[in-house]
Amino acid sequence: MKNGKIGLSRTKKITFTAMLIALAVSLRIIKYSMFGPLQFVNFPAIFTIVGGVVFGPIVGLTVGLSSYLLSDMVLGAGPWTVVNALFIGVVGIITGLIWSRKPFLKINKIGLGIGVYLLMLSFDIFNSWVLNIIWGYPWLWSLIYGILGLLMPAGGGYMIGVGPITEATTTILTVSIVFVLARSRINLNHKT
Repeated sequence: MKNGKIGLSRTKKITFTAMLIALAVSLRIIKYSMFGPLQFVNFPAIFTIVGGVVFGPIVGLTVGLSSYLLSDMVLGAGPWTVVNALFIGVVGIITGLIWSRKPFLKINKIGLGIGVYLLMLSFDIFNSWVLNIIWGYPWLWSLIYGILGLLMPAGGGYMIGVGPITEATTTILTVSIVFVLARSRINLNHKT
């Protein structure tokens, strides 16, 4: 026990990290095979944030980068692969820096939910913005399109507001998983 925290052995931390990556990759591939590219939940984001909150910023970064890189190798890689992987890695670092330092059972559910939702909204906007710039569109138009694109009809026009829906389902699942793990005492990296 160092500084009031129970430490994980390197082997256990690697094992937990690998499990989070495997869950993110496999669930993303299953979702894609069942529903195609229709977005309504972001599994790599869920397990990246869980990794950051439960095990710290390095695990969050590792899960984020690895889950997008590995799943896109199966689903089809492109410029979006690098952009998604880098931005979700940053989300993993941020969540680890903000929430992994607090006593695990004292993390506020509402605060975590609002934070995750805002991080996911920022992730989606920045992804669209950078990808549109890469494809040659002016930066201001790309930013406006990145914001408005979250609200535009998708899936042939029957789904409106896919962005906020995706952020909401991702947030609800993330907060639920974090607090199920908190109650089951799986967290070994935080103060108890």
